[in-house]
Amino acid sequence: MKVAVIGGGKIGEAVARGFAKSKEITKVIVTKRNLSTIRSLQSAKVIVTQDNKKAARESDIILISVKAGDAKHVLNEISEFVSDKIVISLMAAVSIRKIELAIPRAKVVRAMPNIAATIGEAITAYATSPKLTKKDHERVEFILCCFGECIPVPENLMDAVTALSGSGPAYIAILIEAMVSAGLKVGLPRDIAFKLVTKTLTGTADLLSQKKMHPAELRDSVTTPAGTTIAGIYELEKGSVRTSIMNAVDAATQAAERVAKKFESD
Repeated sequence: MKVAVIGGGKIGEAVARGFAKSKEITKVIVTKRNLSTIRSLQSAKVIVTQDNKKAARESDIILISVKAGDAKHVLNEISEFVSDKIVISLMAAVSIRKIELAIPRAKVVRAMPNIAATIGEAITAYATSPKLTKKDHERVEFILCCFGECIPVPENLMDAVTALSGSGPAYIAILIEAMVSAGLKVGLPRDIAFKLVTKTLTGTADLLSQKKMHPAELRDSVTTPAGTTIAGIYELEKGSVRTSIMNAVDAATQAAERVAKKFESD
């Protein structure tokens, strides 16, 4: 299987590295205007080039990882080389319908990974065109799972996905930064605070996932009467942390919807 990644930015480079590790993928073609930033990708298996047409022509599956503002130009550029091929868009806000208007003969998928693709730990939600067959769906899942896990969703939820998991690493980074600062305030050295916070976060996430626990169940299991945890939780609730996070995701969703409407009207 030959795969093209059009747009070798941070996400594009991350997914390309995931593809390079797969035995089932025989060639990866990565494009970018400025090749100097992705020269390190070049290998016997990975080709870097500025030629989007070459990448689309020589590949079985094409991923588009450019800014939404570049969508029209890139889609027009590759349109004659995508007939009956799976084209997976990693572009925020650009709908399947909009993409199909530019490349009507392609089988279009809209996907939203996050920056954790850099270490093969992304969660990618995706929606598909009705044109895809069962075999096509299997190929899409294989491709998207090369850099993490994937989950199908209706396309009308993709803006919410962008706001929650696409932007989510930034919210979590702020939480980690705040907790490390809290550690400093109570006397912990920075390196120890950072280690404690990051491992606590990943360990908690793994526990919830593996045990299929509700977060409230975990919270209650470590909260004792008049203890340290309830004292901390009280301050968090007083500061409306829960409401702030919900408002942040809601605001990001509305921003994604505004961008989507702009591209639909263009």
